[in-house]
Amino acid sequence: MRASALSAVVVRGGLAAALALALPGGAWAGAPATYRNPLPLTLPDGAAVESCADPTVLKGQRPGDPPWTLICTQDPLNDADRDAQGGLRFRHMPMFRSDDLVHWRYQGEAMPQVPPQATATAGLWAPELVFVDGRYRLYYTITDVVDALSPEPGCNSDSAIGVATSDSPLGPWVPEPQLVVGPRRAGPGCNFHWTFDPELLALPDGRKLLYFGSYGGGLLVQPLDTVGLKAQGEPLPLSRSGRYEGSEVVFKDGYHYLFASSTNCCNADLTGYMVFVGRSRDPLGPFLDRDGRSFNEARIGGTPVLAQNGNRWVGAGHNSVLRDEAGRWWTLYHAVDRQHPQWTGSPLTRRPLLLDPLDWVDGWPVVRRGPSDQPMAAPTIRAGATVARQAPLHDTAATVPRGRMLWRDEWTGARLSQRWRWTRPPDATPRFEHGQLILPTSAGDLWAQHNSAPVLGAALPAGDLWIETRVGLALPAEGDIAQPVQAGLALWADDDRYVKLVHVALHDTRQTEFAIERPAQPGERPRYGNSVVGPPGDRTTLALHVQRRGQEALITAFTRADAGHWVRGGTWVHQLGPLPRLGLLAMGGAGHEAVVDYVRVYRGLPLMPR
Repeated sequence: MRASALSAVVVRGGLAAALALALPGGAWAGAPATYRNPLPLTLPDGAAVESCADPTVLKGQRPGDPPWTLICTQDPLNDADRDAQGGLRFRHMPMFRSDDLVHWRYQGEAMPQVPPQATATAGLWAPELVFVDGRYRLYYTITDVVDALSPEPGCNSDSAIGVATSDSPLGPWVPEPQLVVGPRRAGPGCNFHWTFDPELLALPDGRKLLYFGSYGGGLLVQPLDTVGLKAQGEPLPLSRSGRYEGSEVVFKDGYHYLFASSTNCCNADLTGYMVFVGRSRDPLGPFLDRDGRSFNEARIGGTPVLAQNGNRWVGAGHNSVLRDEAGRWWTLYHAVDRQHPQWTGSPLTRRPLLLDPLDWVDGWPVVRRGPSDQPMAAPTIRAGATVARQAPLHDTAATVPRGRMLWRDEWTGARLSQRWRWTRPPDATPRFEHGQLILPTSAGDLWAQHNSAPVLGAALPAGDLWIETRVGLALPAEGDIAQPVQAGLALWADDDRYVKLVHVALHDTRQTEFAIERPAQPGERPRYGNSVVGPPGDRTTLALHVQRRGQEALITAFTRADAGHWVRGGTWVHQLGPLPRLGLLAMGGAGHEAVVDYVRVYRGLPLMPR
């Protein structure tokens, strides 16, 4: 939680109009009417800052403070930010100030030197800027603590959370001598949970809660001491491992909303990072999605907030939520430009700063037109400003973009029709029961050079399509499954060019994966990328909306668990040739069965905003 003016949060947010007017008069002059992503971050010499990952933003809390302050995770400022040997120079949490939430000016590093608890090579990630008890605080991730603070000396994975204090949001920052949360063992030796991504929530009753965690160990919440500098008691789990990171908590209309990001943040132009949300009346959870699924279930819940839509941006996530002077909600986040995804000469991913309006649809937050790549109306920064009251927004995903049916297979016979062909023979013979196709799962897979799974394919008509199937995957409801057993469908050109949407077992979770693969790329660009969509059910409807655009296809994922809501995921852009095939998949580990109720192909209709 960074900059929301919320009744349940007493540590930050918009001040009264009188205090806002006491800020320097130039702060409100010349406010832009529009902006366009990425936001302009500049150095004193006018050079552009090209990355601002994991942003935290805070409005000035006292006269004389910067109107808005932004702090980012450790990264180079731009491609020219190099050391004497030509290597990228990583800045320790770059700081920026702004008068209008659009234009940001560089103010130096929050930590020019690493804090004493960190090794010289540690990363300082995911800052959290807050105003607590009359002072500014900066919570941050330390990726590797010094041996004196580690349960296992000699490790470089013993991450922790530290905090520094200052009288100004731009520092100088003085690290507190003790860690807020120390390294947490996940097993023997150097096996540690990921103690990342701090998020502070201060409640009206005086309690202070710290949300933190990542894929290694899941999301957690833990009470802090009365001054908010040291964790107390035991952390409470909020999510399963392997799904979420980057917690952000806001309060609205009686609910605490937990935003969290999912999948790989930093996979160049195949980054599928995206933001989900759950809500709870209790800040300690459990946090449920709009269909009542918990972040702590094996079929892990989450309602999408922000997902890539087929324009230049992918990997939109790790967001910070704020409100402007007119009370409108916004979210700042990082994303990846598909055309310029990496630092020059490096495999590392560049992550510019983006801003988009956050709408509330039937009580749930969503970035309806983001990540945006067109001119947008800018935030209102004039104190006391009002905007026209917005009519309530309602969910558009309930009306799926499918037109007339082109063909279907309901498995009414005892054998496959002539439209179906195997690319490789199945490990075990499929069968038909009660109008359902039963596919035994294969030990093979489709991933990079591992192309051993059977694919049951059928030709598709030209034009825009909606391809839909309903599957059940017979897996234990709980427990770790070491292999990625999965079943679903693919838009498939060949073993190295496809997009798939599957119900998959990922250790102790059951998720829907939306993945892309392409042939091997020059340099160090990835071949495979993925995101996730809604939770699976006993029966999961999987659908791909295919929009053809010249040589490219825009493929958008939709899922529906049992009789729940349709959940719209992200969009992959791929070159699959003029006539890719539909593929049915049951793979990743032998010994299970997938039930396919039907396959239906419709003419695709235009997508509506979320």
